[in-house]
Amino acid sequence: MKLIIAVLLGSSLLLSCSGPGNEFRYQTDALDWGTDTCLVYGHKAPDVDAVASSIALSRLMCSLGHYCEPRLAGPANRETKFVSGRLGFSLPIVQESVLPGTRIILTDHSEYAQSVNGVKEAKVLQIIDHHPGGDIDGVPFVVCDKIGAASTLVWELYGKAGVEVDNATASVLLSGILSDTHFLTKNATQRDSTALLSLAAQLDMGAEQLAELSKGMSEADSDYSGMSDTEMYLDDVRDYVMSGRQVRIGSLDWAGHEALDAFLDRVLGAMHSLDDGKTLYFAKVDARADDGTAVSYILYSGAEAEKTALACFGKPVREGVCRSSRKINRKYDLVPMLTKALE
Repeated sequence: MKLIIAVLLGSSLLLSCSGPGNEFRYQTDALDWGTDTCLVYGHKAPDVDAVASSIALSRLMCSLGHYCEPRLAGPANRETKFVSGRLGFSLPIVQESVLPGTRIILTDHSEYAQSVNGVKEAKVLQIIDHHPGGDIDGVPFVVCDKIGAASTLVWELYGKAGVEVDNATASVLLSGILSDTHFLTKNATQRDSTALLSLAAQLDMGAEQLAELSKGMSEADSDYSGMSDTEMYLDDVRDYVMSGRQVRIGSLDWAGHEALDAFLDRVLGAMHSLDDGKTLYFAKVDARADDGTAVSYILYSGAEAEKTALACFGKPVREGVCRSSRKINRKYDLVPMLTKALE
């Protein structure tokens, strides 16, 4: 049996996602819950996993006697609206800022730049994140594990707590894992597979149904019809602080809806219009080469962003655009590359 590991790091307790329910409940009960509602947030520009993990975690905390409500730090994207409609779960209300002292829990992120406005003056009780550790510190309960989806971590926490996942919550968690792992084809671990297949079996969903749902989610995610160029860029954007610099990175999928050069021009135009000289603007656009190979284009705006992009990817293929010969991942490839170049 896998050993259970609990490591004290500063004031935060980093936990593996296995263990007796009474231990997990004790650790959760020991947090400073106060008497007001605790709000559970995913990151800004919330995607399916951010929304799903915050909904499911708030339900788990409520089942343990701690009143929590999920919130959105910004409007839900099209993929989230599609899958919530398809699977029949309601989306939380949008509340883009919190008052000082508000008790909050964060899922799917651990960066101040990506979090709800007011987070620095709030009381963060928990972070549940599947990305490398961010800059939000001093949190008493942290689960940070580099796997495919934050929703997988939340599913595992249900097991730690000894709380059954009801069918309504199973649909929510399934959507988060399906989205962030692209049906187990992107950054998925065995733990993500175990969680997804368990949830699918509970909901009596077979492989064909999962594939059909995943296809619909992917199509919704890359459907920018009716959006302005700026809305398209901001639809899936993340903010970072790298060596003291504010960095913003959008992630888009060309999907062949229009000519590639025209699509890149739209994204560049949006970045130029937003560029105030204080933030380095980048975008990752996934596409396919003429031979069908998956590639990524890295777009940049401004002199410092250009210098950084060229240090990472070499000579641009056109003004404002570099090209990677393979499809890259924003959090595991592009962010580390830009971070190193800016050091």
